[in-house]
Amino acid sequence: MKIKLSASIFVLYVSMLVLSSAVNAQDITLQKLSISSNYSRGLIIEDKINTAAENKTMPLLNTQDLSAKYFIENRFQAAEDNMQVKKKQKSVGLGVLLSAIIPGAGELYGGNYLKAGIFFGIEVLAWATFAYFTGKGNTKQDEYQAYADENWDVRTYARWLKNEGFSESSGINPDEPNRDILREQIMVCERANFSHTMPEYGSQQYYELIGKYQNFQAGWKNLTHVPTKAAGPYNYQTYRDPVFTNYAADRQKANDFFDYAKVGPITAIVNHILSAADAAWVISTYNNKIKLETGFRMQNRVSPYTYQIKQFPTFNVAVSF
Repeated sequence: MKIKLSASIFVLYVSMLVLSSAVNAQDITLQKLSISSNYSRGLIIEDKINTAAENKTMPLLNTQDLSAKYFIENRFQAAEDNMQVKKKQKSVGLGVLLSAIIPGAGELYGGNYLKAGIFFGIEVLAWATFAYFTGKGNTKQDEYQAYADENWDVRTYARWLKNEGFSESSGINPDEPNRDILREQIMVCERANFSHTMPEYGSQQYYELIGKYQNFQAGWKNLTHVPTKAAGPYNYQTYRDPVFTNYAADRQKANDFFDYAKVGPITAIVNHILSAADAAWVISTYNNKIKLETGFRMQNRVSPYTYQIKQFPTFNVAVSF
């Protein structure tokens, strides 16, 4: 009787052990950690906990598992050390160079699209202004030069000097076939009587002076009245024929167009300088801009001693410069 009782107790004891092991097996969890990288928030640690009942199988703890736990622990701490998020800084020198070449390019590089559009628009407008008024000036210049070539004659001017009896005019031969020799003869007379001598034919000064100084007025072939040396309403020093004044006005219009055209390159140069300086400011502001990010979450932490995962409230602050 005693032997049977002891055997029953032994069987009961073994059954309880088996039952206890089965219960504990249900409570054991398979703990997995995944570590991912996010460019905007640094390293993010996610934990996935599945029960043994869900996975059907339960891995055994061995030397490799222990190494994995140390790896997880170290990566977790590395993630904590990188909670501070930093933007990639941009080169101020490169931004300045870009805007110096193409206004607005540095601002575009620095992320300020509004300023980039403004500076680039000013650049386009400046060169469009230059092209427009240069074209207008060239057209008007061609017109008045063609008019002068047709209506102003050096021999007509030479005859007037000789006929009016200006000093040193005796050496002038209006019919001299070589126009350059004739010009030299005229200049001798002009030096003795006037403030200016005739420039080279077809030069910029040539087209300017024949419509500017009174003595050259006598060279126009289509004057309403020919000026004279004698005193009176047609004295060459005071009389201004409509042909002479109209030519001067046309030439001035061409000069005005060229002056307007100069505004374009000047504006472009200033725009390059200002855009380069502004690009340095934009990129410096971008690099020094403080971005503050705060957050709260429940975070799983791995104990370096027990290798257990527990949840703790975590406040996150990320500052970027």
